[in-house]
Amino acid sequence: MAISPQKHYFNENYVDYELQTSEPKLEFYLNLLRKWVPPGRAIFELGVGKGHFFQKAFSQYDCEGCDINEFGLEVARSKVPDAKLFWGSYECIPTDRVPYAVVAWDVLEHIPELDKALSVIYSRLEAGGFLIAIVPVYDGPLGWLVEYLDRDPTHVFKLSRREWIEKLKSHHFQLVETGAVIRKLIMSRWYLHLTRPRFLLRRIGSAYYFVAQKG
Repeated sequence: MAISPQKHYFNENYVDYELQTSEPKLEFYLNLLRKWVPPGRAIFELGVGKGHFFQKAFSQYDCEGCDINEFGLEVARSKVPDAKLFWGSYECIPTDRVPYAVVAWDVLEHIPELDKALSVIYSRLEAGGFLIAIVPVYDGPLGWLVEYLDRDPTHVFKLSRREWIEKLKSHHFQLVETGAVIRKLIMSRWYLHLTRPRFLLRRIGSAYYFVAQKG
């Protein structure tokens, strides 16, 4: 049986997807969300992947989400069959049920029309709401290695920390928290997800996370 293009994407670029979606990583994301967004509020996950984070957040928040990968979306729906999960991208963010937060874990760098996406996210957030996201960055001491190892052809934006900050500010977001992470799959057996010490990782981390508020 032929493998669907959507499933092939995971097999080709993220064969160790389950290892890379580790519990420490998911807990870090969930704690970051809880820090800024009270449980029970409406959130929208942009790019749910296979639904690992969405499943955790669904038990604590009023969640909706989307993804453009039909295979991943099917897996996510099997995890949370009662959830509203849509095929598509940022255009799926609702206007009738305005989210208090949009979360995007390693998603924004995939969106060709990034400026339009950020404008839509800003316009559809509740006043005072948040965009909480993480993106790969290529400006650290080992940025050249990060870029060399990055084989995902759908990474259309390979920006520095400063470029992400400037882009968010150009869309009227106010940054209220930023930080960096070192993450690495070791020998296809262990996944390193290092978030401290924050002062050191801020400059050398291979991924950059931020909490951006609608001003």
